[in-house]
Amino acid sequence: MKIAAPTRILAVSGLCAAALIALVATEGIARASGQEITLPMEAVDPRALLSGHYVRLNFTHQLEAPETCPPNSSGKWLALRPENGVYVPAGSAESRDEAERLGQVPVKGAFTCSAPTPAGAGVEATPGWLSLDIGVDRFYINQADATRIERVLRDQRPGEQPRAFAVLSVGRDGRARLRALVIDGERFDLSWL
Repeated sequence: MKIAAPTRILAVSGLCAAALIALVATEGIARASGQEITLPMEAVDPRALLSGHYVRLNFTHQLEAPETCPPNSSGKWLALRPENGVYVPAGSAESRDEAERLGQVPVKGAFTCSAPTPAGAGVEATPGWLSLDIGVDRFYINQADATRIERVLRDQRPGEQPRAFAVLSVGRDGRARLRALVIDGERFDLSWL
């Protein structure tokens, strides 16, 4: 028995729609059930011509002397620990168990770091930096809000209190998933609908 082409197309499109709905539901459950953490954000250009409006998430912050880089930046798991209401890297490890020993929240990812250099004879002290890569890099939002968030991010200066934060959910699988942005105290929740 041969099935007509329109019927086959309708069946395949129904399967694709069901798979997409299952994926969105699974990610929503994982996002809702994970541990919520907050990371400060730095400025990055939030728009691309062909991608619509979004906020690029940049988890980089300055290190001032006597701060140092966390240990082992080559691991596959990043250990985060709470500090002053936000989470900061405590180090990196090859396994989840090792990362849990370093910090309270293990997450898949890595960091790069450049330690600050102290002042010397004829040399001015320079700050270092620490940058996280946890697989979350953009937040799509309407143009008006993206432009407003861009202004806040660009107005932030190193050494000042951060005004922009990303709220993430870290699931049992170790993946970080974006939940919301908090800009000047206003929360912009991620919504699938």
